[in-house]
Amino acid sequence: MDLRKTKVLLVDDNPQSLELMTQILLGFRVDKTSGCRSPEEARELLTSAIFDLIIIDGEMPNEDGISLTRHIRGEPNLPNFTAPIIVVSGHTPAEKVIRARDAGANMIVKKPIAPAVLLSRIEWLARNSREFVTTSNYCGPDRRFQHLPLPEGLPERRADTIALTANPERAMSQDDVDALFG
Repeated sequence: MDLRKTKVLLVDDNPQSLELMTQILLGFRVDKTSGCRSPEEARELLTSAIFDLIIIDGEMPNEDGISLTRHIRGEPNLPNFTAPIIVVSGHTPAEKVIRARDAGANMIVKKPIAPAVLLSRIEWLARNSREFVTTSNYCGPDRRFQHLPLPEGLPERRADTIALTANPERAMSQDDVDALFG
């Protein structure tokens, strides 16, 4: 996977963590990174720049990464409303993972970051896009990973999308797919 054209926003209050993440991403050939040391600084940048991926520290003073994720997902007019978000955290109990998911994060990754794990998560996000869902109480990627039958009497909310993707005339060629990833 060629990540040279990928623009990544890193948000972490710890300068050493920012530098470490920048170096890890450079190892993946990502050389377009922007680092912010606070959610406030990130909010300003998020209004003027477009990012392909946002990586946010889960524990920062005054405001955590989950709150910033909720802010990003709560602003549909911002250019990064649907950007993939990875929350990184040194402490990942089930409650925190659920809070990050419910805030609209695509993934949560445990610190210390293993470069191979981070790369596999980035690759997964690039190859397995999930439908973006906007409801009265949730904005973010579809939280369902399993494809179980719907309960009786409940209509499929993605019926139109499923019908479109089932049409073989709409299928992309391999060249079109490769062009999406630079």
